[in-house]
Amino acid sequence: MDFNAGVFTEKSSILIDGGDRFGVSAIHWDLQEELLWVGNQGGHVTSYYGSSLHKYTSFQVHASQEIRHMVSLDAGLLVVTPNTLRCQQRRGVPLFSYSSNNFEDLQCVLQLGQTKVLLGGHQPLLVEFDLITAKETTKFDVGEKGCAILRHHPRFICSGDASGSVSLRDPRTLREEHRFVAHTESLSDFDVHNNLVVTCGFSSRLGGVVPDRFLKIYDVRMLRALSPVPVVGEPFLLRFLPAFSSQLAVISAMGQLQIVDAAAPAASALQLFQVNNEGAMCMALEVSSSCQCLAVGDAGGYVHTFASNASALFNSFSRPTEFADPVESLPVSINMDDITTPFTSIPFPLKHSEPLLSDWPEQFTRRKFRKVPPIDHAILANMRMVGTIGYAPSPAGHRPNQVSYSTEKRTQRGQKHSGSDSTHSKEDTECYQVWKRYRHIEMRYTKGGLDENELARYNSTPLCGLDNTLPYSYANSLLQVLYFIPDLRRILLEHCCNREFCLACELSFLFHMLDVGRNQDPNGPPVTVQPSNFLRAFRTLPEASAMGLLVAENHPEIKIKSTLPRLAQSWARFILQQLSSETLPQNKIAKESAAITVSGLVESNREGTDYSVKRERDPSPSEDGLSPVSPISKLFGVEQEQTSRCTKCGSESSKTSLVLLSSLTLQDLEGVQSFENVLEKSFDVTNITPAWCDICQKYQITQQRRRCLALPPVLALSCGNDTYKGFRFWSDQLQYLLDPEVVDGCDSTESQSQLGQGKPCKYGLECTRPNCKFGHGGQPMKHSASFTGISSNHLVPSELRCKVQPEGGLVCMKPNENPDEFLSYSLVAAVCWIDESKLETKHQGKWHLVSTIQIPPDYLSPISPKEEHESSNWFVFNDFAVNPITSDEAISFFPDWKLPCLLFYSDVANGFNLKDPPSNPITADVFKEDKSLAQKSEGLQRISFLPLATDEMPGKGDLVAMDAEFVTLNQEEAELRSDGKSTTVRPSQMSVARVTVIRGLRSNGLSWTSVEYSSQGNMEGLPFIDDYIATQDQVVDYLTKFSGIQPGDLDIASSSKHLTTLKSTYMKLRFLVDNGVTFVGHGLKNDFRVINLLVPSSQVIDTVHLFHLPHQRMISLRFLAWHFLGLKIQSITHDSVEDARTALRLYRRYQELKAKGDDLFNESLQELYSVGRRLQWMVPGLDEE
Repeated sequence: MDFNAGVFTEKSSILIDGGDRFGVSAIHWDLQEELLWVGNQGGHVTSYYGSSLHKYTSFQVHASQEIRHMVSLDAGLLVVTPNTLRCQQRRGVPLFSYSSNNFEDLQCVLQLGQTKVLLGGHQPLLVEFDLITAKETTKFDVGEKGCAILRHHPRFICSGDASGSVSLRDPRTLREEHRFVAHTESLSDFDVHNNLVVTCGFSSRLGGVVPDRFLKIYDVRMLRALSPVPVVGEPFLLRFLPAFSSQLAVISAMGQLQIVDAAAPAASALQLFQVNNEGAMCMALEVSSSCQCLAVGDAGGYVHTFASNASALFNSFSRPTEFADPVESLPVSINMDDITTPFTSIPFPLKHSEPLLSDWPEQFTRRKFRKVPPIDHAILANMRMVGTIGYAPSPAGHRPNQVSYSTEKRTQRGQKHSGSDSTHSKEDTECYQVWKRYRHIEMRYTKGGLDENELARYNSTPLCGLDNTLPYSYANSLLQVLYFIPDLRRILLEHCCNREFCLACELSFLFHMLDVGRNQDPNGPPVTVQPSNFLRAFRTLPEASAMGLLVAENHPEIKIKSTLPRLAQSWARFILQQLSSETLPQNKIAKESAAITVSGLVESNREGTDYSVKRERDPSPSEDGLSPVSPISKLFGVEQEQTSRCTKCGSESSKTSLVLLSSLTLQDLEGVQSFENVLEKSFDVTNITPAWCDICQKYQITQQRRRCLALPPVLALSCGNDTYKGFRFWSDQLQYLLDPEVVDGCDSTESQSQLGQGKPCKYGLECTRPNCKFGHGGQPMKHSASFTGISSNHLVPSELRCKVQPEGGLVCMKPNENPDEFLSYSLVAAVCWIDESKLETKHQGKWHLVSTIQIPPDYLSPISPKEEHESSNWFVFNDFAVNPITSDEAISFFPDWKLPCLLFYSDVANGFNLKDPPSNPITADVFKEDKSLAQKSEGLQRISFLPLATDEMPGKGDLVAMDAEFVTLNQEEAELRSDGKSTTVRPSQMSVARVTVIRGLRSNGLSWTSVEYSSQGNMEGLPFIDDYIATQDQVVDYLTKFSGIQPGDLDIASSSKHLTTLKSTYMKLRFLVDNGVTFVGHGLKNDFRVINLLVPSSQVIDTVHLFHLPHQRMISLRFLAWHFLGLKIQSITHDSVEDARTALRLYRRYQELKAKGDDLFNESLQELYSVGRRLQWMVPGLDEE
């Protein structure tokens, strides 16, 4: 087949089912899956899968009528015959078949939505059909000429009739809005794209009907005809190529296929094809949605496909196609010494008279009963004993009151697999073991919040863990890694800006809480920090949503193995780039913000395209100061040079870029590979890719090379295991390391038999489906005896010695080279992917992330020289569980349950110095009177608080009283246990709505006065913070009875309160905490937890603990105020100012009672509890109302 610079090449020609008797009448490319549907004139439909066109399904739709039109839906396929509408599943199972008197001669179908279609033909009626009820809903009269072709346009429904006219109809009423005559005799075909309608057909000339050699073009926007386009052959069918704005494919009845540009026919080169139809008339033409494939059907029963490339796809994003389970093959023969293959696998004849070889005489046999399997440890762990009987809930996947025996399916001789059964064989259990400190742990909650005794079991170190009950908690492991990079921690702790949702500020606040938590009393309970404010700011950024980082734990994609590694690596790129942009000098941020887009957040060495923050090599950033580099870029940025050379004209261009997270290139790597070898290849990558050439002024094949020019103090590496191929690479390399026999000592016969099991997966090594039962090729896994132990050989080195060559590129030190010429990098952290899916049924689909981190010595409290010698300072952070580990364990990875996702190496010469604490950027300026965000508050005459004067800033030891009110964003999730008790699975998510802080007592005992406010006198009890917090989240419950917050109080448009941002109020509280101010309040632990502020316990005085007897209930502020102060508060609703003043007065009352002696104070507490029990903790005259 000859053609000139054509876009398509012929792929294949296939004789369809029934093609020897009937011609092809309809073709359709499936819009959801990689399927091609072909219908013939005998009423038969056949589908073909993939670019190789393997037959998928074949079924009969009608006994005699031809297939006129087909449309693919989510549920299946719609097939139109002259009198019938048929819906079939893609597997061939019919869903419904509908016939009607209104179906006289159907010709076409058009999908109007998810549930409705429009049917037309050579008949006067257009019929609207509901797919859910399988009934006709509306009928429209279009005249005797009917409607033979239907096409969709954003403004109209375009219909063509047999007389050669095209009508533009209103989509709602189907009333004809405009009509034009395209051809005088008959319309053959037409198509619509953007604002163009192109037709082909027949006209009357010299008393006869002849095909028009021109394509008629109409502009729907202007409602006028454009210049016709001449074609080589006689046009019979045409289709637009949607990927190209105005190109379309035109074919004649004799098979001449031409690609035409409707907008500029003279400027486009002639692209002409001849279909190998052997003289048969071409009956159907269709283009796939991706525009990479084109199909032609002829009257000879053949379908001819054309493709633009060898690996063409039908759709840009197709869902997986469901295939039938592979049929297990029977053994051909059995050796006499084979003791593994069961005789039951051999087919039995229906009638047999001869004795079987397995019929042993009774004197040689013995009756043996099957052993009862042991009780599942999940049942024993949850068992509640009542006398001598134990009760436990049935584990998921088990039937109640039954113990299942493990049934093993046998595929080939001596080979066993568990199939879809949740139980595993003994061999699998022995070689598959996830260490306890790496397993996922669910937090336990009590009425008071987190169970501190439970947390102490998982964290006996002074380091803080992170709460894993919040959305997007997969980021916890990387947050811990960033905190323990000293230079990054210092940069962020010294950062402060005025942007509301600044991740650098929120990360600074989080790091401050982690600092406070690890400096608390070492003998106290461990501290678990909630990164709620950080995650709140994170989910508001549009870049995070665009990159697909906002994935909930119950999202279906989270059950795919590669999702978590992909999320971790994408999140690392996102956070480093975001921090880099937010920590730029303030006068340069506006200039740089326009250059930072979502595409600038992604860098992929595997694809050969650099999307990181780019800057030209000349001039350099330091020459003119126009391109500032943030301190984050200086810390993590790998300077790379990308050179592009056009293979056509030879022109070259180069540019440099800073890559904050470098990806390891795992493609084209086979056999045993060292980590240094992979690293060298990843920092000097050459590939071929289409790119724009300025000299040629078009896209050309370009050779691109990217190589390293400079290394940063901290080298961040992405391990590239976000695809099945990446998983296989790491698994194979670790298996080679654990069991060298896999490389050259395994049995080739056994390997071949294992490789041949099952049908090969259509996705190959790129498969991302969970528990895929098809084969993926590659070396089979073979477990060794040392699988669960710590090997002395490690794939990931703890130290790297490398240097950058003068011409670019990275080289690692060889054994005989001088180490002084190389930079020395030490592994400081790793984010690991943990697989628990094979442990037990309830863990199936459980994958999570942990981090192993080498803690810098200055982060820990001083230890003795002996302890320092014995300690490796390596810890594993599993959300709130923190455990020390050895350095060997930190760099040990296992092919089946622990793989690295991210690696962080630090330059040894850089040195970390934490002796000088970072400067605090939060000053007293945060208390300057801020303007309310509420639009209605500007007209108010007064505000509910008096701001602090410059001479009354509270200092160390000064007392202030505080109270906060909250609203609910998400309700609590609980489950009912088998013993009837309710267990909190996920607590309700609260958001702070109002914060009030009032003046209290000076540390010297004097009254709170101010020279600036001399007219106020003693200002004790006067609020200086009374902020309502504006929220953009949807509020489920305002809790008005308990918070006093009314709907609209937090809305900027309708609120009449002093409305501020959470960050503004948070910084005021942070200033008070950093100044050593002591807070007095009732239930402050919960208040600070929701505000997401960690306050040292020495700076908190909580009245709920002051008036409390051990092992007794906590008493409400309302009852304490009535009993000790004679006040009746919270009568209708709560008010935070009133509650804060009451807490301050209760503290004064506490001081008075303690001053009289401990005996009198204890008697007062005993009397308090006695009165409370007698009144059932209700306030007389208030609760009765």
